[in-house]
Amino acid sequence: MAYKYSTTTMKKVFSMMSLLVMLNFCMTSCSKDDVDLGSFDYPTDELFGKWNASVIHVKGSLRWIVVSEYPRYSMSITFNRDGTFSGEGYLGNGSGTYRLHGKTITTYIDGKVYATYTVNDLSSSIADITLTMGGESIDMTVYKSSR
Repeated sequence: MAYKYSTTTMKKVFSMMSLLVMLNFCMTSCSKDDVDLGSFDYPTDELFGKWNASVIHVKGSLRWIVVSEYPRYSMSITFNRDGTFSGEGYLGNGSGTYRLHGKTITTYIDGKVYATYTVNDLSSSIADITLTMGGESIDMTVYKSSR
């Protein structure tokens, strides 16, 4: 019985297959999906995406502001699966990282706490939150973009 391939060719094929298996193992082991965001009292998948302010209320004020009627107050934040966020609008534009703990989302820019979001209620498309920045708090209803 004669072999169609030489021993050298078979060694090369085996080496290539071994390399591919190792590469596949490394790619799945080092995936960004493995980022530890912390523990969250709500389903984490509902958090991911872009959230837009709909109604805001500054603590101590009697007035609720409907953002669509006062566009200068528009703001949004996007939470990504890899532990990063980006925000834009009334409170500024920027990006950083975030961590979850219980009902709280803490955002960081350059390793320093930027803002804290307390999630009072969350569904797949709407949330009631309290945003705290620099000792001031704002209650908001936000909705998730369908993009």
